Amino acid sequence: MNKEINVEWDWDNYEYYVLIPIDNQTLRMGIQLDEYTDTTIYGNIYISLYNKRKHSARNEDNIIMTGLNPFKTIYYGIKAFKLLEDAALQGYNDRFKVVIYCSWVDNRRRDAYYKFLSKRGYRYDRLFGNKVIMKTWKKGEYEQGSDND
Repeated sequence: MNKEINVEWDWDNYEYYVLIPIDNQTLRMGIQLDEYTDTTIYGNIYISLYNKRKHSARNEDNIIMTGLNPFKTIYYGIKAFKLLEDAALQGYNDRFKVVIYCSWVDNRRRDAYYKFLSKRGYRYDRLFGNKVIMKTWKKGEYEQGSDND
């Protein structure tokens, strides 16, 4: 169950992302850098699961999917998140304060996201008028490997 996970940068969408085939599905996870000021950059965490390649190619995350193998999805999702977080912080924390945050569409997802993210130091807070799960790194604060993995 060990696949190499490669973090890619998408200039069009301004995001770090991974695509991971899991059985007959594709997991797409990313951190989209969607807001910034002169001193702070904000990254939104997203996760999508696709049944067909055409859905992934079109980035159709409005299609509701269920993971066929939840244990593999969670395993690769955790590994991918750590790599994505590292990539975003390595790319920007030397010049900006970095805020990475997560929003949700229902309480079941909120609880699942918080269960994992709280172990990595993320907390509930308000951002752009919405309740989110987030973590902030001051400019230059991040060192690779300094977080408890």
